[in-house]
Amino acid sequence: MKKLAALSTTAAYLLSSGRVFAQQTITVATPEQGYKNLGLFIGNVLTVLFAIAALVVLFMLVWGAYEWITSGGDKEAVGKARGRILNALIGLAILAVAFALAVVAAQFLGFNNLNQINIPAPG
Repeated sequence: MKKLAALSTTAAYLLSSGRVFAQQTITVATPEQGYKNLGLFIGNVLTVLFAIAALVVLFMLVWGAYEWITSGGDKEAVGKARGRILNALIGLAILAVAFALAVVAAQFLGFNNLNQINIPAPG
């Protein structure tokens, strides 16, 4: 019974005509500060994300090298360090492929500024 009441109430609400404000127009003003182009914003965000990811890969390589140097000949520690370095190199290859795909997609969609960061000056 509750389901029938809920269904009939919902149907009555959706089928009833309410006030419609179709005559009003909405205008969107161009911002005075910030990004005026969505493609530029997306390109800059991707460039920053790729730069951060490259720094993380570099950190992982250095960490793996440090573990290898300080392993003291322990085979398990050397294997762990080798694994960390190998994973960092695989991450670097994945990052390079992702960046290449992003550049190709950006050029295909008409955005050609993934390699530069333009920070808007305040007012």
